[in-house]
Amino acid sequence: MKKWGARNSGFLRRPVLVLLTVLLTVLLSAYFLLPPVFAHVPVFDGEGKSLEEAIFVEDPLKSRVLYGELSGGGDVRYYSFEMEKGERILLGLIIPVEPRTRGFPDLVLMGPGIVSRGESGEEDEEESGEASELPENVEIPEGNGAVIVPGSQPKSATYEGFTPSAFYSLARLDLEAPESGTYYAAVNSPPGGGNYGVVLGYLESFSLKEWLFIPLNQIRIYRWEGQSLLFIFTPLLFTLTVGFLIILRTKADVVDYDPGRWSGALAGLLFLGTGISFLFQMLVSLSKSAYTPEIIIALFMTFAHLGLGASAIYLSLREKGYGKERAADPLYFLILGLGGFLLWAGWIVGPVLALEAGLLAWGRKG
Repeated sequence: MKKWGARNSGFLRRPVLVLLTVLLTVLLSAYFLLPPVFAHVPVFDGEGKSLEEAIFVEDPLKSRVLYGELSGGGDVRYYSFEMEKGERILLGLIIPVEPRTRGFPDLVLMGPGIVSRGESGEEDEEESGEASELPENVEIPEGNGAVIVPGSQPKSATYEGFTPSAFYSLARLDLEAPESGTYYAAVNSPPGGGNYGVVLGYLESFSLKEWLFIPLNQIRIYRWEGQSLLFIFTPLLFTLTVGFLIILRTKADVVDYDPGRWSGALAGLLFLGTGISFLFQMLVSLSKSAYTPEIIIALFMTFAHLGLGASAIYLSLREKGYGKERAADPLYFLILGLGGFLLWAGWIVGPVLALEAGLLAWGRKG
């Protein structure tokens, strides 16, 4: 049997130092770096095909993107939200970089106190651009005014760092609510239809559920962009395939019939896979947009995931088994699992497997 651990430096033989170095760097960096740059909470629910069935958005000050699809031929989607007089209404419209349509959707804001056709003041007209005629197929609540911002493609796409992704920002409105009441946002379809996203709000905050499910929403965002599932999961599948082959070739005697080791090793491979996926998607997005400082976010997430993965694999494949001989292993895997949830590593499955490896290691103590 090859003494794998003996070929490594003294530092690598100290998992406490490895984990503390990696995890403290990751967690502290996540706390100080990531929250200020998180742009939007992704939302995919609802239909909103008529004014009466408008998708109601709670807390419209909270930053989010409401993703949807228009079928064309005058198709419209409606959203409603409550505002107090003087509160800031921040509204925008985005589409994928490679839309499969001709033309661009329009954004319409309706509500009490709004002067129709963008005539609410010079400042609003400058912010929103020249208003055009309101489409006949857009319903306007009785007693409300409406302003339309025609969708127009910018010179370059916007790069989003933490997904990572790229999109065109077609329209933007930023104004104070003239009166208290219910406001409506509508997206008017171009002739061929297509995917869109309504940006609403500016306060950056996430509920626990929203935070934990970001990895699944990332997949939905990539699908919204037009990527196939095979394309999305290629980096992960490549990592799992190569990783399994290496483990079976060099460490089969260590992991054979050992569910705890396999759980930890698989968690590590999943962490590595999402790290490589972040890098892969960053390169794909940058091929469609300009370079920005937000590249640092994807690079940070890439190295954080790779660090979590390397730590989990190291702990799982040591020559001297974990658990019984290593009393601190359950704590290490607990930290790895929580770190995976915090940083969206392993697409939820990875952190769960890391926690499972910790529980199995705990059962071996004594």
